[in-house]
Amino acid sequence: MVSLAEHSFAISLALAGAAVLCTFVGVRLGSIRWLVAALQLVVAIAVTLCCRWMVVTPADHARGVVERLVAAAVAGDPALAKACFSADASIHMGSAEQPGSDRTRIDRAFDSFATRHRIEANEISSLTGTSISDAQGRVDLACRTTTASSLGSVPTRWQFEVTRESDGVWRITRITWRAVGNQKPELSLL
Repeated sequence: MVSLAEHSFAISLALAGAAVLCTFVGVRLGSIRWLVAALQLVVAIAVTLCCRWMVVTPADHARGVVERLVAAAVAGDPALAKACFSADASIHMGSAEQPGSDRTRIDRAFDSFATRHRIEANEISSLTGTSISDAQGRVDLACRTTTASSLGSVPTRWQFEVTRESDGVWRITRITWRAVGNQKPELSLL
């Protein structure tokens, strides 16, 4: 069901193409069978799209957590931002395979958003999610941010792994700061 929900638009597009073809052939041949097949494909499109709206995928949950995190960071609310993270979350620089820093480093970074690195403007240019399993999603985020300490708008890219924990709440377990501009970020920038 998750796979159907995540790929519902591609599936619907393929079904729509088949429905158009069936309609064309049905009209051309004057065959009711082809027109009934086209109608059945339209019903299948409706069912597919309804499944998408009814099912919340792990990717959807993960995007929601990251959206709350970004909103909290922009609002300068470190407590709300920290609530988005698992107790054993880690932050990695450049790639997830790099050694990471623990949750205390993440907490210090978000404390700085209320002071030294206060966000003055933020524009999300890309926010995409992928389901990894029934209880885990991955989100890629690209944004342009102006902070009190920056000399203008700075493009950054991030990756978040979000997991449904034993209490049922979805939280970020790993954050990877992939790039600042076109460079690998340094921990000292946080």
